[in-house]
Amino acid sequence: MSEDLGNTPTQILQSSLETISIPTSSPQATFTNWAKTFQCQPQRVFAPTTTLQCRQIIELARREGARVHPVGVGHSPSDLACTNGWLIRMEGLKGVVKINHEKHSATFMAGTTLHQVHSSLAAASPPLALPNIGSISDQTIGGLISTASHGSGVTFPVLSQHVRSLVLVLPLPGAPVVKVSPNDDPDLFKASLCGLGASGLMLEVEIEVEEAFRLKETKEPKTVDEVLENLDEIKQSAEHVRVWWYPDGKGMIVGRANRTYQPAQPTSSLLAHILGFHVTQFFLFVSRVFPSFTPLVGRWAWWLSKQESEVVDDGYKILNFDCLFPQYALEWAIDASQAKQCLEEMRVWLNQEAADHNGLRVHFPIEIRWSAQDDIWLSPSYGRETCWIGVVTYRPYGLAVPYRKFHEKFASLLASHGGRPHWAKQHSLRPKDLEAIYPKFNDFKSVLQRVDPNAIMRSENVRRHIDGENVPDRVFKTR
Repeated sequence: MSEDLGNTPTQILQSSLETISIPTSSPQATFTNWAKTFQCQPQRVFAPTTTLQCRQIIELARREGARVHPVGVGHSPSDLACTNGWLIRMEGLKGVVKINHEKHSATFMAGTTLHQVHSSLAAASPPLALPNIGSISDQTIGGLISTASHGSGVTFPVLSQHVRSLVLVLPLPGAPVVKVSPNDDPDLFKASLCGLGASGLMLEVEIEVEEAFRLKETKEPKTVDEVLENLDEIKQSAEHVRVWWYPDGKGMIVGRANRTYQPAQPTSSLLAHILGFHVTQFFLFVSRVFPSFTPLVGRWAWWLSKQESEVVDDGYKILNFDCLFPQYALEWAIDASQAKQCLEEMRVWLNQEAADHNGLRVHFPIEIRWSAQDDIWLSPSYGRETCWIGVVTYRPYGLAVPYRKFHEKFASLLASHGGRPHWAKQHSLRPKDLEAIYPKFNDFKSVLQRVDPNAIMRSENVRRHIDGENVPDRVFKTR
C-alpha cells in the first residue's frame, strides 16, 4: 500500500521530521489531559498531517529505540494518553476520507473529533449519523475506538463494534501501512478495536452509519426501590436507557430515548445554565471547604434534575451531555445479570457512609447504562450484556478534592461482581487480574508481540497493565 522506508537513511528521516516536531519550549510540548489530573513532558512531540509523516515517525522511533504513543483530544481521565517517550498529536490527521451510502459506511482520519464526524455526516446527501454515541463528542474517533467506548442501549454494542475496517501503521521495519478488517488479518483487527494505542498507529477508521435520526427523550423521577425492583424492565423500555442515581436526593432519574420523526424541540435556559453550572460549582467549592455541606449539594443536584421533561433533537445531541467541570471519574462494567444485586449492595454501603459523620460522600449522581455483548477481545462487554456504572467527583474551579478512598471502595465493590474497568479511566488491575476476566487477554498480547516485537508503541499505561512492568500508578499524576 505504500513505499518502503526501510532503505531511507536515518539522517533524511530526522531532517524530514523537523518541520512537524514541536520545540520543547512550546506549551504544546507538555501534554495535560482535559481534567488536568495527569501531565507528561514527552521526550519529543510530533504533529503530523500526512500518512508519510506518521510512517517516518514510527520508522525513526524503531531505529532509535524510542517509544511512541498517539494522543487525540486527551479527554481520558487517566494516564492512558501520557508518555515520557515520543508523543504523536493526532489532531492534524482529520477529515472525511470517503462516504459510501450504498454500504452504509463512512471513513474518517483517526484524528477527526466526533464533533467533526457529526457535522460531516449531517452535510452528506442524504444526511447520515452514527448508530449510537456516548456521553461526549470531545474526543477523536481513533481514541473512541482504541478504548471500546460505549453509549447506552441493551441492543447497541460498544461503538468499536460498528467499525468495518482500520488502516494502521505498524512498528515493523519500513513502517508498513496495512488495512485490517474481519477478513483481513482478523486477529489484528479484533485487537485494534480496543488496542489502547498499542497495536499500531491508527490512520483511518471505516465505520457503520445510518440515515440521520432524531431522538425523543423523556426523563422522569423514580424512587430507588421502583428502579431496582423493575431494573430489567426499565433497561428494555426504550432504545437508549440511562439512569442517574442521586443518593443524597434518595431518588433516580430514568431517561428513555427512541428514534422519532418529530421536529426538533431542543430546550435551553439561561437560568438553568446559571443554576446548573455557576451556582452548582460554587456549592461544590463550599463543600470542598466544609465537607459536611456535601449532602446538601447532592440534594441541590436532585432538586435541579427531578422534574419530568421531554426533548427532541438530533440523536448525538440527546446522547451527549455537558461534563460541566474538571473531575475525577471512574466507571466499571459488570454482567447485566449482576446489576440489581450490585446496586443493592452499593445502596447499603452508601447509606452506611451517609450515617457516619466522617463517612465518604458522593458528589454527584451515579450513572447507570447498558450495552449489548460483543466479541472484541478487550472490550468490557466481551461475551456478555453489560451494565456500566460510573461515578464522578467534581473539582470546582479546578481545585483538588478527596476522592481516592471513595474510588477504591467503589472499584472493590464492582470487582467483586466480576467487573471490568473502562480502559480510558484509572484502575489498578495488572496482567494476572486482567487475564482472569478477559478470555482473549493472552491472544491480545500475542498480537502485540507479532506486530510490535520491540514494544515501540507500548505506553507506560500499557506496560503497567498489559505487560506487568513496575510503572507507578501516579507517575503522571498532578492532582
